[in-house]
Amino acid sequence: MWPEREGRDSWMAAFVAGIRTFARRASRSVARRTGGIALDASGPATLPGRNARLVFAVALLVSITASAVLVYAAGPGVVAAAWLAVGPLLASLVLSPRITAVLAGWTLVLGVGLGLAGPGSLRMALAHLGVLMLLVAFAVANAVLRAAAQRRLGQVRAVARVAQSALLREVPTAVTAGRLASRYVSASAEARVGGDVLEVVADPVHPRWLVGDTRGKGLPAVRLASIAMTSFRDACAQPGLSLPEVARVVDQSVTRAAGEEDFVTAVFAELDPGGWLQLVTCGHPPPLRLAADGELRALTPGTYAKPLGLHPDLRPSTFSVSAGDRLLFYTDGLLEARDREGRYFRLEDCLDTLRHPDLQAAVDGLLDRLLSHARRRLNDDVALLLLEAAPPARPGQDAAADLAPGRPAVTGHRPLEVAAAAPGHAD
Repeated sequence: MWPEREGRDSWMAAFVAGIRTFARRASRSVARRTGGIALDASGPATLPGRNARLVFAVALLVSITASAVLVYAAGPGVVAAAWLAVGPLLASLVLSPRITAVLAGWTLVLGVGLGLAGPGSLRMALAHLGVLMLLVAFAVANAVLRAAAQRRLGQVRAVARVAQSALLREVPTAVTAGRLASRYVSASAEARVGGDVLEVVADPVHPRWLVGDTRGKGLPAVRLASIAMTSFRDACAQPGLSLPEVARVVDQSVTRAAGEEDFVTAVFAELDPGGWLQLVTCGHPPPLRLAADGELRALTPGTYAKPLGLHPDLRPSTFSVSAGDRLLFYTDGLLEARDREGRYFRLEDCLDTLRHPDLQAAVDGLLDRLLSHARRRLNDDVALLLLEAAPPARPGQDAAADLAPGRPAVTGHRPLEVAAAAPGHAD
């Protein structure tokens, strides 16, 4: 025999009073904590922080209870109690299995209460409860599987971060006769390194660096980039090798590892403290020189060589560099970034940013303007290396101390001593 209307009203009054008491206690608990709800950047299905989980769980609990009240008020045959399972199903997407199970249990209690309090046949009530039990059980199982998958994904990401850190070594802030600032942005949101190449060997006499871009994307491009960087380090460690010979060693390594259509565009650079910059350009955009007087000029090589892996004819080009000059090496992801109207990014519009007295702030400002231009959506990796030439160390001066990290950027110094340009070299 089902209860009469008066019994159902008294039951609902007691039930609502209990919910109000629980809500007051939960609100006081949340008020004692600080911080808001933030989504974890490492994955879309995570709510980090105790506050976030508590607030979301309480919101679902209140929603489930309010839905039960609506189902009760709507009367039989209007809304099925199985709809209450929407709350646990949502919880299974972002909350832990334990909290999901608590919400699932509370949903079942509400479903049983609605079945006992509402008029109708016992068969219909049992059918609704059966569907509700299946749905909440699925929600708990989904939460368990999702948590296990996230644990495995977290382990994989941890290993990937270590591997990427080993591959993309930290660029020094100072080398002989120069100061450096670098940035590397991968087009993949979950990766720190992509198919671009950025490596600096801070030799105390002739520092060298390599900036390049591999064809393609994904793991094959990362693999080829790692081979190029590793080969460059090894070649620079061999005594007596000139910059073209170093480039030849890297080309041989890339040729052996690359597929039929794979290649690496690259620019090899070597800075001489006497005021010379030697470049070997292999199908890569030439670096830009921002002179101390504000003139922006591309360091165009005398002859262009094919990219690495395509048997390039490696010939060096030499340029004079003065103290205070800034040299920008970059990959084509910088020039190919487009805005909403399809317009390319223009470095000519960023001269004020590149002239910032702080070298690190200059490269940060350039990257911010690039991301703003592309609406923070890059289609290709971007590697930036900004160098400011410093005057040579005076006799008896400690060059390492003069180039210590954290010192202000050098501006307004006298030009470096430059010898007469050799025949056939660009300036």
